[in-house]
Amino acid sequence: MDESRWDSRANWNTPAPGDLELVRRFLNTWRIADGSGEPADELGGLLGDRGAWERRFPGWSPGPGDDKDLLRRLRGDLRGALGAPGGWSEVLNGWLSGYPLVARVVVEDGGASVKYEPAAEEDFAGRVLAAVAGGVREGAFSRLKACPDCRWVFYDKSRSRTRVWCGMYADEGGRACGTISKVRRYRKRRKAGQ
Repeated sequence: MDESRWDSRANWNTPAPGDLELVRRFLNTWRIADGSGEPADELGGLLGDRGAWERRFPGWSPGPGDDKDLLRRLRGDLRGALGAPGGWSEVLNGWLSGYPLVARVVVEDGGASVKYEPAAEEDFAGRVLAAVAGGVREGAFSRLKACPDCRWVFYDKSRSRTRVWCGMYADEGGRACGTISKVRRYRKRRKAGQ
């Protein structure tokens, strides 16, 4: 049995499948910085630095209609949709009305599947929405979750789909949000018992 799949230390930065990884990376341009508890927004810096953008989103360029405010609104709406039971469909449909998608049949590895593409290829926002729509169709979008402590968006690859935190152990740049939360609860219970 592959023990690494149960090891939460390897999960904090697990890539999402297919184009949904673009969504996860995009959503993680906003996070709560380690230690400070202050929000960190990397989007403006990425849009101003083509090299940094290419490293974060290889092969995905911002289009002429992708301004910082629009992308921030999209990111905020999609982050708000994570874990929201059913309410995200209104948000997604609202964005899709402005960014229509085209469905294409793609043959890969001997099988056929449907892939969504933005009607306007040059729009990064349209590509993100196409990836979200594909993730919804495949049932994978609901596996994107935001850690309740640091707000890092991770892909929950657990069989039960019940992961809560980005990670339990702080290694390789990951945070120990799960451990920190459990220690807080323990201390609170202990203090209440005294």
